Amino acid sequence: MKRLLTFALVAGVAVTACKDNPTAAPIDAPTVDALKNLTKTTLEQLAVGVTAQDRSAFASTGAIVLPEILARDIYRIDASESRYVTETLSGQADPGSFAGGSGFSPFYTGARAANQALIALRTPPANTFTTTQLAAARGFFRTMKAIEFYRVLELRDSIGIPLETDDPYTLTPVYCKPYVLNYIAAQLDSANADLIAAGADSMPFRLPSSWVSHGRNYRKSANMIRFNRGWKGKVDFYRAMLNRNSPDQALLNTAVTELTAALGAAEGAVPSSQFPVGVYYEFAASELLNVLADAKIAANNNFVDSVRFVQKDTVTPAPWDSSDTRYSKIVARSDSATGGLTGNNLTALFTISTATATTANQTNPIPLLKDEELVLLRAQANAELTGGLLKAYLDANSVHRAYSPNDLPAFTTVAIARRYILREKRLSLLLEGPQRLVDLRAYGYLNAAHLVPEFVPPKGTDPFNSVFPLPRGELNARGLTTNPACSAS
Repeated sequence: MKRLLTFALVAGVAVTACKDNPTAAPIDAPTVDALKNLTKTTLEQLAVGVTAQDRSAFASTGAIVLPEILARDIYRIDASESRYVTETLSGQADPGSFAGGSGFSPFYTGARAANQALIALRTPPANTFTTTQLAAARGFFRTMKAIEFYRVLELRDSIGIPLETDDPYTLTPVYCKPYVLNYIAAQLDSANADLIAAGADSMPFRLPSSWVSHGRNYRKSANMIRFNRGWKGKVDFYRAMLNRNSPDQALLNTAVTELTAALGAAEGAVPSSQFPVGVYYEFAASELLNVLADAKIAANNNFVDSVRFVQKDTVTPAPWDSSDTRYSKIVARSDSATGGLTGNNLTALFTISTATATTANQTNPIPLLKDEELVLLRAQANAELTGGLLKAYLDANSVHRAYSPNDLPAFTTVAIARRYILREKRLSLLLEGPQRLVDLRAYGYLNAAHLVPEFVPPKGTDPFNSVFPLPRGELNARGLTTNPACSAS
């Protein structure tokens, strides 16, 4: 990939002293020369730098806000910036704009930093690290590298993405989604092998506090294995769903096995107290605020009825459970009494509780991956397996019962299981990432047959956008003006 992407040296990803980045000072960040002579200090700075870069890349407008707009969960109505509507819900994203170009370069910076650490770990200095410490470090950095590429793919999907080599200046092909998913899966499996080889040893470096303070200490190799297997189960589920009309049964079984390893308990047996456990990114007023605390964010007007399953499934739509406490996430806007938030042919009277512009929300942590998501991913995988509906129900109902005294209706068909599991995921993971967008695409629901159009003539038309384009810099590097045909290998 030509360096029309920002080529930040590794020193550039570990320079901010903060709650999620305990690096002492920018002057102490590792240099390129330091990578050739790793010490425990520089390796720790590399690890913290990679997590800091991933946090800034993920907790962003491009990685959460824009995908949640396409997923019909929210609007962002800004009288001075119409592209939050015109390049999402009523038109195509321009590759040169923030809407088309975001959620890209920052993840490659993180992947590059992780890969530079892996290169340095190939020739470690003698008598500095034990064999198991080196294995643990490789497992961590390979896992993070895989996550960075997955984040880019979540936003580009069928368009495909480039995969960098050890030489970041090499212009690589834009690979198709199946190839990228297979590559990510292989990276995660290699990382898992490293983490297993680390045995009982811990990471040879500290991790930010949010990696140890949300119910599980991910500095321990055993817990990093759980984190890795959670991601692998997630990736394998979507690999299995590449042909949604005939999901890959072997991959679904693999995903269930991996997700069970990550959760440590069988279907229906994960306690609700474990649901919030995971890796989070935290924020502080002194350095980086949560971008979701934004008065211009509003709840989508069609939130409750936005997926009209009845049109496809010819069965009664799934009723909403009014006792579900997660509905408290949808709150009236402070300006609702005076007409709400208006602009770009939209008017919104409600918002999401975590999006209200309060001091508390500005430092509200965002989960990178939590066990509640893994429980519901396992429900999704079991629902697609032959004979797996009961197990799918056990997991999905366990999540529902954490928020309601009522049981879900029985899962008698795959179609019914899908609609209820997707609703559980939507309510549990609302405004926590692109999961809803990924699911709508995976099941083929992001279209006029299933979604309420946001715009109809004469106010406009809804293109049902499902992906973002490659940024203009990537197109220019290839002498192109539009997205190229992706490479299958």
